[in-house]
Amino acid sequence: MITEEDKDFVYVSGWLKSDYPELYNELIEILNRNNVAHGLLNNTKDYWCRDYMPVQWGENQFAQYQYSPDYLKNKQQFKTDTEKVTSSLYHMEINKCPLIIDGGNMVACEETSSTNGQPKSYIIMTDKVMEENPQYTQPDIESLIKESLGSKQIEIVWLPWKHSDLCGHTDGIVRFVGCNDHGKPIVMTHLSLYGKKHAEQMRSILQEHFEVNELTVSEKNNLSWAYINCLQTKDLIIIPGTDNPTTDKEAYEQIKKLYPQYADKVFQIQMKSFINTGGGALNCCTWTIKTSFTNEND
Repeated sequence: MITEEDKDFVYVSGWLKSDYPELYNELIEILNRNNVAHGLLNNTKDYWCRDYMPVQWGENQFAQYQYSPDYLKNKQQFKTDTEKVTSSLYHMEINKCPLIIDGGNMVACEETSSTNGQPKSYIIMTDKVMEENPQYTQPDIESLIKESLGSKQIEIVWLPWKHSDLCGHTDGIVRFVGCNDHGKPIVMTHLSLYGKKHAEQMRSILQEHFEVNELTVSEKNNLSWAYINCLQTKDLIIIPGTDNPTTDKEAYEQIKKLYPQYADKVFQIQMKSFINTGGGALNCCTWTIKTSFTNEND
């Protein structure tokens, strides 16, 4: 399974450039300075390309889910026709899946070693998927997801959906960091934002599979979930800033420590207005892919 640390190309919707030029220009300046390739997606209807674009799992191999979220039921003007977008891109082999799933509800993690010799991949999702696809049983849903991603070695880790969170995405709950010395995946969370019972339930589920690192801040910040919603490629990490100097710095320092391999390639962009207006941050408004597979066995 391809994870964010493998990606080398960043796409954003053309709407980000037109509606938030300062944010767009700052993002592109950082990407250019660090030689990260990037492009614009045409024929989109909103900024949230992570949700409607396909999920990459191999060389030019992608899984496309049905983009029909309940939160756009009465806002069809913002519903992107994914085929119109992908048809203008380079060659892509797309597995079409009948399930309604947003890309922001799929966080990929991967082991580096395993006791049985077959490292396992994980996809972390909220169980909102079950409510969005009531015609399928959970085993059927899991089978369809694994088939779309080309592997039966994937384990799906289900987190309980907090219904007050309209989108029900996991990319603002948990982030893959890497693996520990034993090959076990490490994830970063910020569960203190949730009620005690819900947080404990999610932590317990995550700890069954991962080493869990909790991001902590010293002040209450309702936007601190956005720190989890970073943009990451193989070359850099860009953390959303919330115009709170204290918590922004705390998040920056903790994330930089968690990803020592990025050294001086961790950046921060202030984007409070964008987060407040749209309810998403940098992972949400970017679509990242891996284009270079030279001399690799993926």
